[in-house]
Amino acid sequence: MKQAKISWQNGQPHSDEFDDVYFSTAGGIAETEYVFLQQNRLPELWRGRSNFVIAETGFGTGLNFLTTIKHWLASADSSSILHFISVEKYPLSKHDLQQALLVWPEFNELQDELITAYPPAATGYHQRWLFDGRISLLLLQGDVLDMLNQLNAKVDAWYLDGFAPDKNPEMWSDKVFKQMVRLSYRGSRFSTYTAAGFVRRGLQSAGFEVEKVKGFGKKREMLTGAMKQNQKISSAAPWFKVAENKFESKKVAVIGAGIAGVTTACALTKQGWQVELIDKHASVAGEASGNPLGVVLPRPGLDDSPETVFYAQAYFLAVAELNSLANKNDQFNWQQTGVIQLPSSERIKKQIDNINRIKNLAKVLDAKQASRASGLDIENSCLFYPEAGYVSPASLCQALLDSVQKNINCQFNSEVKSLKKSANKWLLMNENNQLIISVDAVVLANAAAVNQFQQTAWINVQSIRGQISYMPGNELSKSINIPVCYEGYILPEQNGRHIIGATFSPNDCCTDIKIEDQNKNIAGINNWFADLFKPGEGGIKGRAGIRAASEDRMPVVGPVADEKFYQQTYYDLNKGRPANQYTDAEYLDGLYVNVAHGSRGLTSSFLCAELIAAQLSNQPLPVPEKIYHALHPARFMVRRFRKNKSE
Repeated sequence: MKQAKISWQNGQPHSDEFDDVYFSTAGGIAETEYVFLQQNRLPELWRGRSNFVIAETGFGTGLNFLTTIKHWLASADSSSILHFISVEKYPLSKHDLQQALLVWPEFNELQDELITAYPPAATGYHQRWLFDGRISLLLLQGDVLDMLNQLNAKVDAWYLDGFAPDKNPEMWSDKVFKQMVRLSYRGSRFSTYTAAGFVRRGLQSAGFEVEKVKGFGKKREMLTGAMKQNQKISSAAPWFKVAENKFESKKVAVIGAGIAGVTTACALTKQGWQVELIDKHASVAGEASGNPLGVVLPRPGLDDSPETVFYAQAYFLAVAELNSLANKNDQFNWQQTGVIQLPSSERIKKQIDNINRIKNLAKVLDAKQASRASGLDIENSCLFYPEAGYVSPASLCQALLDSVQKNINCQFNSEVKSLKKSANKWLLMNENNQLIISVDAVVLANAAAVNQFQQTAWINVQSIRGQISYMPGNELSKSINIPVCYEGYILPEQNGRHIIGATFSPNDCCTDIKIEDQNKNIAGINNWFADLFKPGEGGIKGRAGIRAASEDRMPVVGPVADEKFYQQTYYDLNKGRPANQYTDAEYLDGLYVNVAHGSRGLTSSFLCAELIAAQLSNQPLPVPEKIYHALHPARFMVRRFRKNKSE
């Protein structure tokens, strides 16, 4: 996306797009405190709240954000969470942000964490947790209307802080005000430095009570006010309506201690949940997450499909989380080497030819550059993912659990065989029908085993066998510096061996090592680098695991539908009736799934974990609505109804 064009005038950042300043160097902090905090009655309104949501139009240099969190950290309860949502169409570069904030030495201790977590200039939603989980920053990078249209949240206070209305009218349109109404409730407040007549009239027409008050400093007037009443707004997709959860306590069981389960458990602790992490194996990563090493890389696309948007957002978050974990834990070995992608498909070749459309994820290396970077003799131009790398899934899972150190209790060697609901509690039963634990909510992160439970037997998940091979390093292979991907992949030598793989065998649950799959892996790498390895070299060594995938290659994440209700309510979706004629979805209260990550779990799991935690906690969703729909477990059922298919 397009970054902000900044010029510096007497050390002050000036927007070239809008011919306006980002802030006044004379009293900028005091102005934020007066216009946005005082007029929105903050910190008064957030005292005693476990969660508080602020939405801002115009992140800019982050001055409003830093001023707000300074007050939040000083006055809010230490267990409370501030959700700060901010839209920015032209984000500053990290360098410009850092330079702009030099004006405010008061924020030296706060701004370092913001700058470290600051996302790249990439269209979409970017959530980052700051200050030991006390602050959730959700940056919506893109056009204000596009971003707000896709937002699912209930906002307590609005900061309307776009550039001046006469210079940036799109930020102050009636369509934006209508989105504010959709995202507000009776009593939601707003404030803005402007007193422009069309802004006042637009907010009043939308449903806000508007008051003129004295402006800051020499400014005569400004606007503030509140939402008059709750608005009943019909969902455009009631079959995907976000559940509103009410629990007696916040005790949840996560079944499955692979990367999906562990990231989910950690995300839930940030929202104040007490987590029981349960797995039938003796330690973390006992199933598909048990490969010694795995590659973290994006899945670029040349369109704005849900798949493309999801994997880009998931990749940026995964890299940020891995970097953060590595910075805090010297023992955690995250190899951020970059990754080479050979032109192994027409899709990849098109991306190479249209690199400007994915330049925030990848760049093109010519054959010479790719050969030098990889240590192999490459004959073609390739994609290079500079922020990508590889990591041990098991060590990642353990490092994540070690980083939490509270609110997670691990139960290993414990297999849940059935689920029962009794008196608003979920009862987890073992093979002898004995109670393992009773909890308020359950998240199934157990891959293809999700289908073993009666409540989730209908969910579309396919088992896919994948075998990797361990090959001894040789004179040629020892020169490999970074992961190289083709139809499969090869990793640099570690402990005298390379990992190559992986095979793809749908509906095969055998975990024995197969010689034919060993030969497939060797043939795959030799197809690109002739005679790099010989069949049988070093013996037949490797590992086979069972991955779970969906039919559309997207994970399956969200609340478990009441199958009977869906069949009775949405069976005639093929008839074309308006959405407002259908009632909202009903779910099995407190039962969620986070499965079907396929071979991309290291990339996708962090974002899906945050989505689960947000839903269970009734907090702003960290993904656009179209991504929430694209991940929803009931999507396949809805598609069948649209096609008038019962099976």
